Amino acid sequence: MTIEELIELYPAGKIQQTKATSEALSLPIDGNYYVLTKETLRETEIRLLETLFPAKEYFVDKKKHPWFGYLFDQMTFDVEGTFRIIQFQLKKPKAFLQTEWENSIIEIFPNLDDFFFIRENDGALIEKYQKNHYNLEELQSIFLTLDADFDSSTTVFVGNFFPANEHLPALFKEEQQIFKTEADNLRGKSTFSLPDVVLHYFTKEAMNQSKIVQTFAEQLVLTSEIQQIILALWHNQGNISSAAKDLYMHRNTLHYRLEKFYEQTGLSLKKMDDLVFCYLLITK
Repeated sequence: MTIEELIELYPAGKIQQTKATSEALSLPIDGNYYVLTKETLRETEIRLLETLFPAKEYFVDKKKHPWFGYLFDQMTFDVEGTFRIIQFQLKKPKAFLQTEWENSIIEIFPNLDDFFFIRENDGALIEKYQKNHYNLEELQSIFLTLDADFDSSTTVFVGNFFPANEHLPALFKEEQQIFKTEADNLRGKSTFSLPDVVLHYFTKEAMNQSKIVQTFAEQLVLTSEIQQIILALWHNQGNISSAAKDLYMHRNTLHYRLEKFYEQTGLSLKKMDDLVFCYLLITK
């Protein structure tokens, strides 16, 4: 059904860019909403119209954002080069300055080829490769600064650079799955990329299916304190001084905790292999 047919059947409705309150029926069509007062409709009409015009998670104008059609709807467009896709989840305050936030993103990223929201709080930055691209630490600083300025909270997954060819949509789909799966396991890290989670992501299924690992986990007592120590050591690449600082613990105290753990389990968290194993045990 077209907008013209809808207006002919329900001339009392009105076209607007945003959804109405719950007291009205907002039908998404052509990037806008056709709003009808529910009081003028029968229940069967409401159900029929909602079926004909299902609510969309978020409208993206594919003419303005051809990358959206390329990544999500298998549409083609003329683009050459190597790109990375930076996905983000944005928790907004009630009085969020969305336009100002979007303008800041455009100003900060000079190599941005496209930028859009996929859903109300989720979006993607399409960045073309240049020698001066931001590294992970710089990106973390950028988004932490934006969060401080806009009273928001952002989780970011930085994709790898890939050529823009027929394989990129499938690669992006896998990166989406990695972001969705690993975002809740970061424990304090708000910006990450594949190397940060690759070990956990690609081994968790095997860990969960292993009888040996299950038995070992049942026998091994991992208190809340030792789990925090394992995570701190992991995030600091086994550096005891840095881990102690993150834990607000004296270095000698941390040494004592590690020695006690070794006596009880035979696992030395000072050795990277043992640390990796314990990390996988508590995050599987």
